[in-house]
Amino acid sequence: MFPYVSIDIETTGLDPETCQVLEIGAVIDDWKKRIDELRQFRRVLVYEVVTGSPYAMALNADLLRQIANPEQPEQLGPNIGWGFCKPDELGKQFAYWIRANNLDPLNLQAAGKNFANFDMQFLYRLPGFKDVIKFRHRVIDPAILYWRPFEDRGLPDSKTCYERAGLDNRVTHSAIGDALAVVQLVRQGVNLKGACP
Repeated sequence: MFPYVSIDIETTGLDPETCQVLEIGAVIDDWKKRIDELRQFRRVLVYEVVTGSPYAMALNADLLRQIANPEQPEQLGPNIGWGFCKPDELGKQFAYWIRANNLDPLNLQAAGKNFANFDMQFLYRLPGFKDVIKFRHRVIDPAILYWRPFEDRGLPDSKTCYERAGLDNRVTHSAIGDALAVVQLVRQGVNLKGACP
């Protein structure tokens, strides 16, 4: 099975024209390692001025405190690369990490809940990001693996997917936590469909 990168972001709101990316979390799923052993990438983006909706900013109060006092964290292990960067540095740092893990940053298979319509729209608006990172046209969204066409009025949300997968149904609202949850949903969903052992 081919590797993919599960990506999640935290933002200051829902509109990519007026709101900002606060955090990105990415996990490479090679289908071989245990989920807690997968390679991880996390960056908190540092701004002079942060704008967005009060609800989203309240939800991300801890991130805003980190942005106000950006101290580089201790390394959390060989599989985890994280730190702070400016918005115009994110693309290059992410591309470097992707290449270091033997993937092509210009032909990247992404996964995520609503990634194509939300996360990708924000990321492609960051300065220089689209020059060094190109996502494949099709994205892996685990919602389709838990869709019940005769029961659901649309694709299920994250909470419903977790419940149907028999997993903890809490959305973490941390980029790494939610990226790891997508990997769990994909692996569990593929197993439920009988596509892999």
